[in-house]
Amino acid sequence: MNSKKAAGWAVAGAALCACAACAVDLAKNLSIKAIPDLPEKDLDPDLIHNLLYYLEYPEARRRGGVVIDDAYIVKALLPAKTIIDGRYDCMDFRMQTLLRLQYTHGKALRKLSPTGAQMLEDTFLRAKYWMTEPGEDSMCYWSENHQLLFAVAEYLAGQAWPDKIFANDGATGRAHMARGRARIGHWMEQRFAFGYSEFNSANYLRFDIGPASNFIQFAAPEDALPVRRMKMCLDLIFFDVACYAHRRSLLAPTGRAYVDNMAGVTGDRLHKTEAYLWDGDPAAPESTDSQWVNFYAMLRARDSRGQPYYELPEVLRKIGNDTSRRVLRASYSLDTAEFPSRGFVGRGDAQIMRQLSMEAFTNPEVIHNTATYLRENNMFSNKFVNYFKVTNLRGFKRPGVLRGVSKYLKPMPNGIAIQRANLYCRQTPHYALASLQRYHPGGFGAQQMLNAANFGGKAVAFTAHPARHEADNTVKGYPGYWAGYGRAPHSVQHEDVLLLLYRLPKRPGFLELYAVPRFTHTYLPEAYFDEVRLCGRFAFARAGEAFLGLIGATALEYKPWSEASAKAFKNGLENHPGARFDLIQQGRAQYWIYELSDASRESFDEFMARIKSNRVGYDGASLVYESEGLRYETEYDGALRLDGEELPLEHRRFDNPYCTAERDAEEYLIAHGGRSLRMNYVKGEREIV
Repeated sequence: MNSKKAAGWAVAGAALCACAACAVDLAKNLSIKAIPDLPEKDLDPDLIHNLLYYLEYPEARRRGGVVIDDAYIVKALLPAKTIIDGRYDCMDFRMQTLLRLQYTHGKALRKLSPTGAQMLEDTFLRAKYWMTEPGEDSMCYWSENHQLLFAVAEYLAGQAWPDKIFANDGATGRAHMARGRARIGHWMEQRFAFGYSEFNSANYLRFDIGPASNFIQFAAPEDALPVRRMKMCLDLIFFDVACYAHRRSLLAPTGRAYVDNMAGVTGDRLHKTEAYLWDGDPAAPESTDSQWVNFYAMLRARDSRGQPYYELPEVLRKIGNDTSRRVLRASYSLDTAEFPSRGFVGRGDAQIMRQLSMEAFTNPEVIHNTATYLRENNMFSNKFVNYFKVTNLRGFKRPGVLRGVSKYLKPMPNGIAIQRANLYCRQTPHYALASLQRYHPGGFGAQQMLNAANFGGKAVAFTAHPARHEADNTVKGYPGYWAGYGRAPHSVQHEDVLLLLYRLPKRPGFLELYAVPRFTHTYLPEAYFDEVRLCGRFAFARAGEAFLGLIGATALEYKPWSEASAKAFKNGLENHPGARFDLIQQGRAQYWIYELSDASRESFDEFMARIKSNRVGYDGASLVYESEGLRYETEYDGALRLDGEELPLEHRRFDNPYCTAERDAEEYLIAHGGRSLRMNYVKGEREIV
């Protein structure tokens, strides 16, 4: 055989070997199966919280005729132990209640049920507390609330059993306590500097409040400084709620919302707490919720000096009761583009916590980081990130490859990241209108809610482009027909006027595995407004003395009443068949204009006549709106100009009548009504006047 033929056969042989290796590599990685995230058997999650509730409230136990004995305790503990031993998702919710049982009622439990007390101890000694520990599972460790839940659980478990060896990794309790303390520190520092990624979440904020309460009450004396800082993190949650709740109902733009959270007061998991905190009722509500039962127990408890562990600063109560007309601006979180300059690209705990608290997985700045972290910690079998197993192929392991895929193909999951949100809110005695200014126009969103008009109770409105067409499996899901969105609008607001510009694509984007709806819709429930009127491209609604006007680029029309969607909101809409709520505007290029008013300024008829007479100019890219002598101008992904003057769309950390502070500030001063709260994170100073 001559040399040329030999070389040719060598090349062919090498190519075949390479192809075979690639095929083996592909088969190996695609064969990685996802571990179930939930047990096959439906376990009662409430038993453990009921046990804590009855121990905290003996009078409730007597009213219900409940006898707490060995059998009751073992029965209550068994489902929680099964969940934690099996490493099923949301086991960290149960851990907070178990830890309070250990710290507050441990002696009583051991006396009543030595078996139950040992079950509790064994559960924590065998548990897994973070992604870097050995073992594969399908728990979600990484979202903002889970980070704190796991860190506090590890800290308090380590403190409770300092000299015990924890079976999963062979470390002592003291080592686990130190690890938990470090992650708690990272979490608090990031919340103070940048705010909450799950900001204004009527569902998830309580999952921060529960573990924060347990840390504040049970942390070691030498951790007095972190405890003061954790109180500041609670203060910041309640400051946001005080600012953005309207009539004791938190419905505002948020980083994470399920469908029922978008329906007004019925989906506000903080509603009872808002009423308790702002009204100053001396009796805390009673609850068996996995987090509220811990928070209320902490509020009722007293330290060795007879002092409460946490009290709501009076200034926050005054803000919560403020009904004046006001504008509130704030900035939450970061854009992933800021990660490199701030040192947040990496796989240390602080870096990965920053990245994943924002649910940032596939964005160009972090996609290689994500894939490497998952590989290093054997996480491709985790159900939530199982699809990342394709990144384990040899060809994707070079840093620039995945980054290029993300940057140039812009895969749909990039939009899952909860990026920097510049929130603008107009509060009045009659309504609250709030939106995120120019939040990534054209981008995809998994659970973000970008605008809301809140009139109190169930009378609310919001607009979005649905991620998927309406079906039984999309009305509850996320991203779906209601929660999340397919494409974000260009959104700008000034006081009572909100402008939304949409550009909808012809075809789905990369990894967007379903057809793109070519319409947008506004949730406007006839059942919960006093009046709703449609007239061509105009829609009007009245709730008491508050008025809402909507203008579309084309005619607005209600879809027929849908039982599936009605049930998804969990607010009683299913009891109003025929009362429509899904207001549609067709077209790929379109706008929605919101304008709000109230009876102190004009009658409803006068309001409707005025809105209809306002001038609107639209060319498919830019929008001009003239109302009450003011001229609003904006263009897609551009500026907002009011009478020719450009208005800022990026906000300070806080810019409202109560607090002005830059992003990254180490101190906040909140003041209103002669009362104040000063928080200095670095110095650990929390001064209440």
